[in-house]
Amino acid sequence: MADSDDRRAIAQVRGAALVVGSALAVVAAYLINGAPLVLLVAGVETLLLMVYVGRRWRALHQRASLAGHRRRRGIPDAAHCERCRRAREALDAR
Repeated sequence: MADSDDRRAIAQVRGAALVVGSALAVVAAYLINGAPLVLLVAGVETLLLMVYVGRRWRALHQRASLAGHRRRRGIPDAAHCERCRRAREALDAR
């Protein structure tokens, strides 16, 4: 329980630092070159946000799998059940 709370706190601090860094990047861009650089920085930030949201969306909408049946690099873990052992043998036979 405490471990997940620590992870959430760390993620929240990182998110806050990212927001402050983004705001400072926009202000710096304005001071350096005016509007064109601000648009460029804002565009990059928007693209990064879209990538982040897309990854979160995909992670939240993936089919849930049993804890022991999670695949690593597409290879079933054969150590915990007969079904995965047979699947591993079938992959090794190919």
